[in-house]
Amino acid sequence: MKHSTYGWSGGSDTWMRDPASRTSPLDVFYVVESTGIGGERSNHLRSDLYETRPQAEIELARRRQADSGGRYSVWKSATYIEPAEWRHRVVRSDGTLILPRLHSLEKFTEI
Repeated sequence: MKHSTYGWSGGSDTWMRDPASRTSPLDVFYVVESTGIGGERSNHLRSDLYETRPQAEIELARRRQADSGGRYSVWKSATYIEPAEWRHRVVRSDGTLILPRLHSLEKFTEI
């Protein structure tokens, strides 16, 4: 089964599509905001998933600068399913994207 990645094509305003030469990473890093309102632990994903921790730390610094009152941290997730599939897009270290393949998820609509 082939995976596709999408990456920024340099300087133009279009995205290019490339066949994946690598599989999705088994570990990803991302920024989470913890609210902790009313004594409850509440966490929300606030970024894309990243292939490397330094990428997530750059996003963490950007979030903290934009919202100094927020409680942000970098989290790590791992999967033991190969090839790895994530439900959010993954930003590779070279800037290309791995888009989620939502083949087994149901679409919910408001009635």
